[in-house]
Amino acid sequence: MPKESTINSAQKASIELDKFIFHLIIVDNDMPTYLDEVSLTEEQKSFFKQRISEVAEGTQYEFIDKEHNSLNKECKKLLTDNTSFVEMSKNICMSFRTHHSGNMTDGAFVISTFNILNDERNVELIALIKMDQRKVLEYELEDTPSGRVAKMREIADSFIESKDAVQKVAIIDVTNTFKWDILAKERKKAEGIAEYFKKFLNAQMIDTPSKLTIKAVSEVNKWTKLNIESVKSIPEIVSLTSDPASFFKTKAVNFMKNNEGYSFNSDNFISNLVTIENLSNESKDKIDNLSKSLKEHLTTTGIYGQVFMPRPNSLPKSTIKTKKVTEEGVIIEWQGNPEDKGVKISKENTQTIVIIKTGHLEDIEK
Repeated sequence: MPKESTINSAQKASIELDKFIFHLIIVDNDMPTYLDEVSLTEEQKSFFKQRISEVAEGTQYEFIDKEHNSLNKECKKLLTDNTSFVEMSKNICMSFRTHHSGNMTDGAFVISTFNILNDERNVELIALIKMDQRKVLEYELEDTPSGRVAKMREIADSFIESKDAVQKVAIIDVTNTFKWDILAKERKKAEGIAEYFKKFLNAQMIDTPSKLTIKAVSEVNKWTKLNIESVKSIPEIVSLTSDPASFFKTKAVNFMKNNEGYSFNSDNFISNLVTIENLSNESKDKIDNLSKSLKEHLTTTGIYGQVFMPRPNSLPKSTIKTKKVTEEGVIIEWQGNPEDKGVKISKENTQTIVIIKTGHLEDIEK
């Protein structure tokens, strides 16, 4: 069975927490404060399930030296040995504390096993979450002769049920269900994770931002060709281009250029690609179907949900340009939408008609 590339929407919706505990990490203490049990309300379970689901849009990593990776071994025990969950969680928390360097805040390190439904079978995964601990002001209202008065008191040991309190998250797969071993995300980083967190996981990024930039553009080109009939059934697209593959590829390239320095967002990428002005109602329905199809294709190929900074300068000319050859051996090459380069492609019975308009034609000698 082929491995999954990403956690899809249905899988995220099926998340169910299994074992759960956290230990306290205090800046001034070398050792964590260990707990033996944590009880969660249904509302709190919902909060943590939501945080876990958000990491599905994270950076993909693989264990270094998987066979001898200590965290990989400990995570396997978390799933297989029900009697040692708490002790193993303490070991993992201590390892995280030992690797932590630089600025650090008081907080909790959460270790949880959870299930998702994949092809009608449950897959067990592990979540590691570092949460900030924050001081909270609690108030109580009291009606007095002089009016309504608020009495306040400070609660020192507390967590805010907000995603902003989640500093780092890693989802770990030791079942070989997915193409990655770890999905990781960090609150203040547009891509990747801190070096010490990476060393704690003993992991490396599967694809570099440059590779992901190239792959995203290439997969858009492949998707267009696979769905060419559906694309050509939309007259508003046909009016804009005679070669939809180069049209959508150019939009993908321009997205990467316009978003250099910003974190890649899969939904924004898809929306930008399929946005066409002045659509009829019938065409809008077809565009919606294309959007779903593109999302499915990018999910299957491991692009959707990835977090990285686009590197448009890494796109090779072979990816950016469109190159075609006739059966007579004539090569036609351009970059961008063909109409913008004076190229028009059409069909007439079994023949393909290519019209090129230019103000000047010169020989290229080698």
